[in-house]
Parts: sequence; C-alpha cells; structure tokens
Amino acid sequence: MSSEIKPDNQGWEWKPSRHELIIIVTLSIMSFVIALDATVIVTSLSVRLNSAEKPKPKLLTKVAFVMPFLASLSGIFGRPAILTGSLIFFTTGTILCCVADSIALLLGGRVIQGIGAGGMYVLSLVVFTDIVPLRQRPKYYGIIQLAWAVGSLVGPVMGGAIAEHTTWRWIFYINFPICGYSLIAVPMLLTLRPPESTFAEKLKIVDWLGGFLFIGSMVTFLLGISWGGNGFPWKSAETLVPVFIGAAGLTITLFYEHRYAQLPFLKKVLFTDVSAITVYILGLLQGFILYGQLYYFPLYFLSVKQKTPTMAGVAMIPVTLLLVPGSIISGVLVSRLNAYRWSIWMGWALVSIASGLFVSWDVDTHLIVSIVTLAIAGIGHGLVLNAQTFVTGAIVDPHNSGHAAAMYLFMRMLGSAIGVNVGSTIFQNVMGMGLEQKGISRSIAQHAEEYLTVLQTLPDDKFKNAVLSSYAFGFKGVHGVYVALAVVAFAASFLIRHYDLNKDHEPDHRLDGNGLLRNLRPSARSSSY
Repeated sequence: MSSEIKPDNQGWEWKPSRHELIIIVTLSIMSFVIALDATVIVTSLSVRLNSAEKPKPKLLTKVAFVMPFLASLSGIFGRPAILTGSLIFFTTGTILCCVADSIALLLGGRVIQGIGAGGMYVLSLVVFTDIVPLRQRPKYYGIIQLAWAVGSLVGPVMGGAIAEHTTWRWIFYINFPICGYSLIAVPMLLTLRPPESTFAEKLKIVDWLGGFLFIGSMVTFLLGISWGGNGFPWKSAETLVPVFIGAAGLTITLFYEHRYAQLPFLKKVLFTDVSAITVYILGLLQGFILYGQLYYFPLYFLSVKQKTPTMAGVAMIPVTLLLVPGSIISGVLVSRLNAYRWSIWMGWALVSIASGLFVSWDVDTHLIVSIVTLAIAGIGHGLVLNAQTFVTGAIVDPHNSGHAAAMYLFMRMLGSAIGVNVGSTIFQNVMGMGLEQKGISRSIAQHAEEYLTVLQTLPDDKFKNAVLSSYAFGFKGVHGVYVALAVVAFAASFLIRHYDLNKDHEPDHRLDGNGLLRNLRPSARSSSY
C-alpha cells in the first residue's frame, strides 16, 4: 500500500492510493454539506415567516461538546462505526426538520442534526490523519478545505434564493443526496481496522463517567452563554447559574480525568507543551472571529446596505472564494518547506488588518472597499486555517495525532459557539446605544434580525437613515472586539516553536485493502466493526 513506505522519507514521497484518494473525496463531500448546512440559513433570515418558525443558525455551533468524546469512541469502536452513526444522526435530524410543524420538533431536529454534523466534522479530520502522513496533511487537506469553502460560498447565495422564491424547508431538502451517498460510501470505503478486542472489552475501556461529566458540563455552560443577552440579561440568574455550574463541572471533569480516569478521553499528553496549548487557544480565537464574521457579514449587507438575501450571499463571495487559495497555497508550501510558522504569522497579520478595516464599514462604505477588505480576511483566515490544524500533530506522538487534531477542531468550534453569542450581545448593546443617541427606542436592537422585514418597508427618511446608522454602529462594536482578539492572536502566535513534520506514520487504525474488496461483494461484512 502507498502509505507503507520507509519512515525516513515517507513524509515527502507519500502519494495516496486510489482507495485513499476516494476516501479523501468522500470526506470532502461531507465537509461540503456541513458547511452548506451551516451557512445556508444566515441569508434566509429575512424570509417572511413567524420568528418561531425560523430555524436558528447558531444551533450547530453549540454541539462542539460531542467532538472530543466521539473521537475517543472512534478509537475504541472504530472510525467507520462512529462516523456512520453520526451520519445517521445528521440524516434523522434533517428529516425531522423537513417535516416539522412545530417549533419544538424543528429545534429537536436541528439539535439531532447538529450532533451528527459535529461527529461528521471531527471524524473526517481524524480519519484524514489516519491515512495521510503528517508532512503531507497540510497539502492534501486543501481538498477538504476547498469543499468546505465551496459549501460556505454556495450556502449564503442558495439561502437567499430559498428565502425569496420558495419555502425554508428546502434548506434541509438539499442535504438528502449527499446524506444518501455518504451512508453508502462510508461503510464500504472506510476499512480502517481498530485494535483487536471484543465488544465487551471495548465497553469496559470507555471513559463513560468522564464523557458524561464533560458533555453535561459543556451543555450547561453553552446554554448559559446562549441565553446571555438573548432572552435573559447577562447579569440574570438564568444566565449566570448555568455558566457557573458548567464551568464548575468542567473543572471537576479535568480533575477527574487527571487523577482518577484509567483511560481518560481527554489525554493529558495533549496539554503538556506550550506550543500545543498556544495552538489550541489560537484555534479558539479563530473560531470566535471567523464564524462570527461569517455570521455578521450577511447581516450587514441585509440591513445597512439593504441588499436582497440573494445579493447578500453574493457579497460574501470574496471572503469565501479567496479563503481557498490562501488555504491551498499555505498547505502546499508548508508541506514543501517543512515549516508552518510563517503561514500562521502572516495569516494572523492579515486577519488583524482586515478586522481593523471592518470597523470602518458604515452606511456609505463603497462596494470596492468591502470587496477588498473581505478578500484580505479570506486570504488571512485561509493561511491560518490550514497551518494551525496540524501543528499539534508535530508535537505529540504519532498515535495521538488524531486526538490532537480533534482537540484543536473542538476548540475552534467552541470559539465559534461562544463568539456568535457574545457577538450578538455586543451588537445589541452597541446598536441600542446608537438608537438611544438618536432618540429611538433600543427595542429595535433586541430584535434586529426580525426588524429586517420592517426595515425594507420604511420610506427613505431621517428615521430610516438613523436606524441604518445604528445598525452600522452595532457592527462596528462587534468588529472592534474581533480586531482586538486578532491582534492578541498575532502576538501569541510567536510562542509557537518549530517542530519537524517528518514523523513516522504509525496510525492505530490502518486501511485494509482486502476489506474493501470484501465490501464490494454482496455477502461481505466490514472488518472494521
């Protein structure tokens, strides 16, 4: 097999076999549908539905809590079993959303769908680290990043078109073709064999208590974060109690994992190096900034610039389109040069510059300025996104590489969950200040998304101009936080040391070529379970 080559040159000479390449393409397809599902909703917010009927775009970011535990389960029960289970969750949630006739069923379906998406997202990265040597991961991960970027590019445009021309249920209908393909392809292609043991032995070594403590604490913490400023004041008991209980639970979880767990799913070895800890923190910050910006850019064009949902999606093209070249160029050069810090430094510098320019966006900002600023942000995020993902793999032992990648991805998604909600509170408060300064009730800021439909019907007078100016003022407040965090991330990135990417590729889960042939026969059973 192509991945079984000499340790001293495997990082540079490795090329994927046909089997491995098909797996990478399949992982890319799943990445596409995750990005599409996450972004298609944003520009459909202005569809004229009762607010209780609108699917909320923030739900997927709140399921980051499942990622580390699902990655751990995949190491015990096998990657195919857990990834297939995640696909089933995603498909089931999609079906529930399609048939939902009540807000309870819609939200329930969205949560189930989000849990599946979280598993698909993290398992795709873990499987990728199983089949691709460290030196070549930045290069070939560009394929998956390309699919993610295309999904992010198509999503806002498609969401806008759906909002204008058909029912919001098409937001979920479009997932079914890819769900069907993935449910067939993953069990057939993913012949990764886990370490041999009986099912009873596997059940015994699962860190059930640690997983329960972690997931319960994260759910409680994120619920408090999501309620803060969105239904309850940040200083209210409804917000502070779950935040503090969740934080206390996470502290207890870490103590238990460190002192008492026999086989902890949160591996201590992942947090013993300053460079690794720095990368995790930078992942958190990028999730906070990137997903927050991707959420608020369309709202800026929908509100301040009065664009249609479709045109708001089109306006996003510079950032999503140019993120791809930045990521691909970074990956190719990192693999060729065996160096990654330059990409992280340059990326965070560009993100800092772009975030600063976003603060200057106003009602009269020219389209060319918006395009250039979005392009700078796209290139910067692309340089960071690829280079940071695999740094921890160079720090830890090869058999912990997948766990390190999963932890980084978890931190990035955790940042997105916190960032979108904190950004919402900042936006509402700053916009409310702008409204009050103009003698207008700040209640508009508390329902800024719902008010978009009203805004479109207002005549072009002083009142409307004042409201538009207040929207722009709110976005300035959000981007002010993003630029501060981007500068902090740029400074912190210099703490990352250089590590050699030429590491032996010794995964615990190896592809079985004979297993693929057996899966192609009607009577075959996968050896991966």
